[in-house]
Amino acid sequence: MICVCTTAVELTGDAAEAYVREHLERLELDPEDWSVRFRCPETGRRWVRDFPTGRPHSGGPPRLRRLDQDGHPVDEAGGDAAR
Repeated sequence: MICVCTTAVELTGDAAEAYVREHLERLELDPEDWSVRFRCPETGRRWVRDFPTGRPHSGGPPRLRRLDQDGHPVDEAGGDAAR
């Protein structure tokens, strides 16, 4: 799989699952909010997968978002969406 860690900031659904499965390394699971953090083996960039539309234990489509150096999701413009 081609690394998109320098161009993409968010993937959803099947694209998110395929990227996780075929490219990223799992770092940690947060069982409270059902999120998982990953790292790109090529760039070192970190990602988080969550399920924003699903209620606990029911899932919904996955969302994979790239994180900045402080661990906050990056927005489409490349800035920190959490600030």
